[in-house]
Amino acid sequence: MYWLKAKVRQYQIKYPIPVEMGPEDLELQLFRGYSDSDTAIIAEFAKPNLVPEPGFIVDFLGVRTRSTSLWPEARALAGNVIKAPIPGDFHAETIEWLGLLKSVNSARGQYVAMELGAGFGPWAIAGATAARSRGIKTIRLCAIEGDPHHFRFLRQHFLDNGFDPDQHLLQEAVVGVEAGIAQWPVMADTSAEWGSRPILAEGDYLGRDFPSTKDVTIVPMAELIRKERHWNLVHIDVQGHEVDICRSCLDDLNERVSWLVVGTHSRKLDGDMLEMMCRANWDLEHEKPTKFRYYRNPKTLEGMTIADGTQVWRNPRLA
Repeated sequence: MYWLKAKVRQYQIKYPIPVEMGPEDLELQLFRGYSDSDTAIIAEFAKPNLVPEPGFIVDFLGVRTRSTSLWPEARALAGNVIKAPIPGDFHAETIEWLGLLKSVNSARGQYVAMELGAGFGPWAIAGATAARSRGIKTIRLCAIEGDPHHFRFLRQHFLDNGFDPDQHLLQEAVVGVEAGIAQWPVMADTSAEWGSRPILAEGDYLGRDFPSTKDVTIVPMAELIRKERHWNLVHIDVQGHEVDICRSCLDDLNERVSWLVVGTHSRKLDGDMLEMMCRANWDLEHEKPTKFRYYRNPKTLEGMTIADGTQVWRNPRLA
């Protein structure tokens, strides 16, 4: 698109004509990843007459998020009903919500969703709550989280929203290509730390030093995907291994998954994910690239990231 605009400008210099800046020019400067018409689906799911609750953030779906499970800045929202997530809310931008709601919109009779790198489980519970509001009674959820503090938040988030965690697959583990054991950083309190991932032989991906680590189980991605014949949504946010784990089970994703929402953590991951999924004939519904701040000699490319990217993929074979 940018090269096209450059050609237009060259033409205008050679053949001057009065041109005013239109909305499409502004769209190039303020890239949202969605159009105004895309957000209609948010209004369709918005629940009226929501009431604030002390100690909780209540969102437009009616999902209750316990403030003590969140980072300090988000805790200030406790006791509020927050508006529709346009251009975002306290934990995600609009396009991530669009992918979630589209997965619910295309569900028929049941809603089956997986959240990898689940944290406190916002997407599993948001999807389940939206599906429940549509009268879908058969709901099965899978949520995988490696941090023990976040895993406790995850179970509590299920309970706070009327879902029994023991009736779903919740596992304190990390996702990889092959089964095994990894090392997870041990911290006294991780309520303000949401960017950890297993420590590899070369050390922490951000170059941090941890006085101690603990064993954490690695669950193969393919094993998880094969637990269901059909997934309405797989949401992945594992701080940099998204391409590797998806590539390890791409045929299963093609056969079993309708919607894929992926958090990306470097510009290289943006491109690698885009190339892989395009070659697999998925349709890219929405995307925003990773934002980063360059500095010399980073431990990893992901270490320069200041805002994750998002890609929303639809599988035309199933949705």
